[in-house]
Amino acid sequence: MEHRVVIVTGASSGIGWAVARWAACKEFRVVLAARREDRLRDLAARIEEDGGTALVVPVDIAKPEDQRRLIDETLQAFGRIDVLVNNAGLPLPTPFADSSPEELRRQWDVNVTTLATLTRLALPYLEQHRHELHPGTVVNIGSGISRFAVPGMGNYSPTKIAVAGLSEALRRELAPRGVHVCLVEPGPVATEFGARAGDKGVVPSRLVVPAAKAAKAIVRLFDHPQRRIVIPARLGPVLTLAGGLSGMFPRLVDAVVRRSLRQGRFGRFMEAGEQAG
Repeated sequence: MEHRVVIVTGASSGIGWAVARWAACKEFRVVLAARREDRLRDLAARIEEDGGTALVVPVDIAKPEDQRRLIDETLQAFGRIDVLVNNAGLPLPTPFADSSPEELRRQWDVNVTTLATLTRLALPYLEQHRHELHPGTVVNIGSGISRFAVPGMGNYSPTKIAVAGLSEALRRELAPRGVHVCLVEPGPVATEFGARAGDKGVVPSRLVVPAAKAAKAIVRLFDHPQRRIVIPARLGPVLTLAGGLSGMFPRLVDAVVRRSLRQGRFGRFMEAGEQAG
């Protein structure tokens, strides 16, 4: 049987790095896409030392010409695309009023527009596997904060809400074409951003999930697609409750948020993100 091929954007660190490594262990041919070529080369070397196969494609994923090149080089090297992991994203945890127009535009381009346009480019090749045991699959990495807007992240939070909505729309639209669409909503994961959030006391360090554990849950979707998963799973009911309360009792949630702002919790969250960036 021919080895399946997965493209992982944002593969130079964090969740993307861990997903690529674990997918290679599961005998996927892995395409590594990100801007930091040195990190991609290092990851590819590790994968190949372990007996896997990796293709390095340095890209600025927000550029249409780089997206096209990513698809073309993948097809030239492996002849197929089975899974697309849209992991690339910009945290930029900056208050809306403090963000420049360029920062706002860049964040929407990377977090939302690129996800849609790259999926569209990959779609014809994902559709080719609709009659196989494992049809084409798109995995979109969203965020646990997509259930409600977080103060101090007036641009980032809405981009992740948009990713959730887009994933749901694509899931329904592409299902008849034989392509699965999965949404992953990570909570605190030990990435450059998540680990510092734990260090700053934004979340208890014991709740920060290792990136390798998150990667295993994500790679499992390649064979067993689900509409939506939360990492860690125990955070799911909390997010559902928070989202429900925000819709049903907005004044109560606003009061809790104001209290958190006074206590500086969101300030620590912001500081963690800025250091991680």
